[in-house]
Amino acid sequence: MNSATTEHRTTDGKTPTSVMLLRNPLDFIAEDHLRLRTMCGELDRLVEATGIEDGAITVMIENLNKELPLLLADEDHDLIPKVLSRAEPEDELPKLIERLEQEHAVISAHLKTATTGLAALVPATDMSDQLREAMRNLASATRRHLTLENAVLLPLARARLTKEDLHELRSATLRRRGLADLFSPQSP
Repeated sequence: MNSATTEHRTTDGKTPTSVMLLRNPLDFIAEDHLRLRTMCGELDRLVEATGIEDGAITVMIENLNKELPLLLADEDHDLIPKVLSRAEPEDELPKLIERLEQEHAVISAHLKTATTGLAALVPATDMSDQLREAMRNLASATRRHLTLENAVLLPLARARLTKEDLHELRSATLRRRGLADLFSPQSP
C-alpha cells in the first residue's frame, strides 16, 4: 500500500475498515482481511475468557453481523465474478472459485451459529461448549479462507482487473454500505 492509504489503516479488529481505502477497492479488501484476522484473534480470546465480557461481546456481535457479511457480499457479488470474467485459462479459476464459494458457505453457517449464541449470551453468565466450538470453527474457517484469498485471489485480481473493473467494484462496495456518492466530484 502507498502512504496515502496507510494513513487510514486500522488493525484493532473493532473499527470498520476505512472506506477511504476504496480509492483502490483491492486495498480495502486486503485491509479488511487484516481486520478479520484480528477479529479471529478476539474470537479466540473470548472463547478462552473465564467470564463474560459484555462490552467485547457486543462489539463482536455488531462486527460479525455487519462487517463480515458485507465483505462476503463484496467478494461473492462483485470481486469473484470480475476476476472470473478476466481470467486466463492458465489461471484455472473455476476450481478456485468453487472452493471459495464453498468456504463462504461454511463461514456463513458458523457465523449464524456464533452470532445467535453470542446474542443470547449478553445477559447470561456462562458460555456453552457448543458456542465456544462455533466461535473456534468460525475463526478457523475464516483464517483458512483469508489465507487462500490473500495468496491467490487478490494477486490475480491485481493482475487481471482493469481500471473500469476497479471502478465498478468500488461503486458496488460503496452502494452496499450506503455511501454511493462518497467519491463523487463536489458540485459547485
